[in-house]
Amino acid sequence: MADDPETPSEARPWESELTRAIGSALERLPAGSPPSVLFSGGLDSGLLAWELREDPTLLLSTIGLEGSPDLAAAESAARALGLAWSPHIVTASEVLSAAQRIESETRDLGPTARAVDVAFSLAIECAPPGVVLCGQGADELFFGYAHFRGLEPPVAQQRADSDLEYLLTEAWPRARRIATAAGRQVEAPYLASEFVQAAQAIPLSERLAGPSPKQALRNYARRRGLPDSIALRPKRALQYGTGIDRLLRRESARPDRTT
Repeated sequence: MADDPETPSEARPWESELTRAIGSALERLPAGSPPSVLFSGGLDSGLLAWELREDPTLLLSTIGLEGSPDLAAAESAARALGLAWSPHIVTASEVLSAAQRIESETRDLGPTARAVDVAFSLAIECAPPGVVLCGQGADELFFGYAHFRGLEPPVAQQRADSDLEYLLTEAWPRARRIATAAGRQVEAPYLASEFVQAAQAIPLSERLAGPSPKQALRNYARRRGLPDSIALRPKRALQYGTGIDRLLRRESARPDRTT
């Protein structure tokens, strides 16, 4: 039976290995470089923040257009965690400037993928000095995307494998190039080889089970101590939670826009 989202059941046998894997990935962060987490106030970034909460140099960093959902959620979540938080309200001109700066990386992408990279670029640029951590990989490993809903397990696994392959060979290398061009170091602990192996060793039936996407990871995070307000927050992708996707689409639809 799937866990009730209100009452996660006892720990699963695989959880100790997942804990070891995420710990190992975080231990390899460069010494002397204060970490920041690109923080939406949701599960993926929230779990990273929770695991790093004892580091006095940790800072949670959030961007968004004024009034965007991520800024409100992140402020509340940072307060719940008792961790330092650095918000940055971006303007339309900042978004469009970022889009121009990374145009060589995004010119062949569709509008959604382009918005993802523009939002990521701004988030990296606005993060405080030091190594920047992000939550890429959790959706591919724990079936977080809407396109997994309703798929039979073998089909869902094939789609997840394809998504992870694209992330590892195209999307993540592109994100790292964008970060390097901005003079920043970015790391994705969920993409560390030991974490990927530990996650993929979890029985498929458990990773797919539950009423919410990533229910297995949500219940794991709650058992680790992450507050329910963060662990159970519905997924909202970076480009949507920041308002950047809507702005870019509106800008591209302007009749006076030149190509």
